[in-house]
Amino acid sequence: MSDCAIQLCGVSKTYPHFALRGIDLEVPYGTVLGLIGRNGAGKSTLLRILMGLVRADAGRVTVLGRDMPGDERWIKARVGFVSEDMALYGTATLRWHMQLVRDMYEGWDEGRASDLLDRFHLDPDQRVRGLSRGQQVKALLLLAMARHADVLILDEPTAGLDPLVRHEILALLAASRSERCAMIFSSHYGDDVATLADEVAFVHDGRLIAHAPVGELLGGGKSLEKVFLEQVAALDYGRAA
Repeated sequence: MSDCAIQLCGVSKTYPHFALRGIDLEVPYGTVLGLIGRNGAGKSTLLRILMGLVRADAGRVTVLGRDMPGDERWIKARVGFVSEDMALYGTATLRWHMQLVRDMYEGWDEGRASDLLDRFHLDPDQRVRGLSRGQQVKALLLLAMARHADVLILDEPTAGLDPLVRHEILALLAASRSERCAMIFSSHYGDDVATLADEVAFVHDGRLIAHAPVGELLGGGKSLEKVFLEQVAALDYGRAA
């Protein structure tokens, strides 16, 4: 059995005005990988391919040792996914959503759900339309994490949140790490990636331009944003030369 929870080999996807090209990436069990890239760089496309929401044109995608999309149903039962553009049913309560997820997926842990309700200060009987943006993100994370998913895929989970809520969510994700669970998340905030991730991958113009442990990229007191911008500038300069 591979020690990698996620593997992508030569993965490509072409749209009329954008292409994700030749992505090779591995995320071992117990590893948190952060994706950094500009808007439109391909981060969301990559994560949606992992979830089976987008079909790759070429390459192989393996999650938990199973092929996507061939074993899509099996994989989705074991992967938690949260995206900044996901929406809950506004007229329904959080308790209703918890019951829905409990009925759909094995592994729901009622004790874990109750603990997350307390930690996030969420009222399960409040209708979703009355929740703030930060509360809705917390609700989505609760629904994903109470299942004890083997992989968490988070697409910009802290986007648009105030610093206090961002810190609270990052602290919970850090405390929820385990040797059996892998996590991959994208973020515009390099500090968030530096705080939580073991490894970071830079995505630019549909390509993976760097993948390394966070510590290797933070030498010299530079931030991840600074390192990313320097690598993009060097790449663009090389193309122009």
